[in-house]
Amino acid sequence: MSRSKSELSFKEREILQTIIHRTKNPKYPTFFGSNEYLAKCFDIQPDTARKAINKLIKTGYLAKGSDEQNRRHLIYTGKEFTPVVLDLRNIDKHILKQERDDALRELSTCRHELELAQIRIKSLENEAVSLRNKLFESDMRINELENIFFSQGVSKEQIDGMIKQVQTIQAA
Repeated sequence: MSRSKSELSFKEREILQTIIHRTKNPKYPTFFGSNEYLAKCFDIQPDTARKAINKLIKTGYLAKGSDEQNRRHLIYTGKEFTPVVLDLRNIDKHILKQERDDALRELSTCRHELELAQIRIKSLENEAVSLRNKLFESDMRINELENIFFSQGVSKEQIDGMIKQVQTIQAA
C-alpha cells in the first residue's frame, strides 16, 4: 500500500498531537518547545524533529508565530488529520505534573465560586421572603386603615384623594 505525499508519518502525527495537547489551554494557545525538546520527548534526533516540524508547516497543519517578547512559537491551524494513540511515557513528567496541579487549582477555585454563589442565592431567597412579609404587612395595614375610614363614613374616592396628597407631599 503506497502512501500519498500529503499523508503524515507516525512520528509527525505524534508531534502534531503533542503540540495540540500542549496548546489546549485557551490562555496559552501556542507551543514554545524547541526541536531539542520534541526530540527528547520522542527519542529522535533534533534534525528529524526539525524536518517533521518543517513538513507540518509546509502542509498547513502548523503555523509559525511570535509573541510580544519576539519568541518563536507554533500554532495548530485546525487542519484535520488522523490521530494516533499518544504514548505519554516520554513526555516531560514535570510539565504533566504542573498541568495537573493547574487543573486541580482551577477545580478548587470553581468549587469556591460555586459555594459563594450558593451562599448568595440563599441570602437573596431570604431577602425575597423578608420583602414578601413586609409587603403582606403593608397590605394588612392598608386594609385596616380602609376599614377604619369606612367605619367613620369616608368614601373610597376620598381615601384615594388622601393617598395622592400624601404621595405629592412625600415626592416634594
